[in-house]
Amino acid sequence: MDSIQGNDQKLHTFWGKITEYYHQYKSFDSDRAQPMLTQRWGKIQKVVNKFSGCFAAINERHESGKTEQDKIADAKKMFEAQEKIRFNLDHAWILLRHQPKWIQLMQELDNKKSKPRSKSSITNISSSSTTSTHIDIEEGMNTCFPMSRPPGKKAEKRKLKETTDQSVQIQKLHQEKKERDEKKLEIMKEKVEVDKEKLRVRKLEAENRKFEAEMRIMSMDTSTMNPEQRAYYSKLQMKILQGDI
Repeated sequence: MDSIQGNDQKLHTFWGKITEYYHQYKSFDSDRAQPMLTQRWGKIQKVVNKFSGCFAAINERHESGKTEQDKIADAKKMFEAQEKIRFNLDHAWILLRHQPKWIQLMQELDNKKSKPRSKSSITNISSSSTTSTHIDIEEGMNTCFPMSRPPGKKAEKRKLKETTDQSVQIQKLHQEKKERDEKKLEIMKEKVEVDKEKLRVRKLEAENRKFEAEMRIMSMDTSTMNPEQRAYYSKLQMKILQGDI
């Protein structure tokens, strides 16, 4: 939030500052203008919100023995089953899930679910939020929602543990992929060596067959042959001696 303008910033001004910050600090080539950035954020927001709904649904099951990583994996399966695509915005979800705006909205939705609602209240809720737990990011960035109290030490430790577990899981996945790639490379090298050995053996077998054929020709008694045969085999024997075959 701008320390001078605070909550009075206009939406266009707010995203203009985001665009300036993006181009000032990006570490890659990009010519995205403000409309492209807002459009990109809208896509990220929509997918992350839907995954958050899946994760919340998994949490509500209260399955015993399930770790944080098990629940994330189950939420990804649920998301893929519903949306027919894989969820690949883990980094965005990790950054957003503990933000005050996000947490407060989730708490408000949970409270509304637990209370009986009249027809008019349901209409008001449906007009202000979507069934996929959609969060208005512009409103969230331009409005300060004071928390009732700062999180306690246990909450901070739990938050740190969840973030650490997620980082460890990502590192584990990268390490497993690296090990699989190394194993594939090793198998390919072994196959190349096996093919080389097979080729060498076939070459030796061919040379042995040639040698045995030459020995049979050289050991033939041409004195019992007719003139034509004698001339033919004598010629072959001469070529073998000269190394022409």
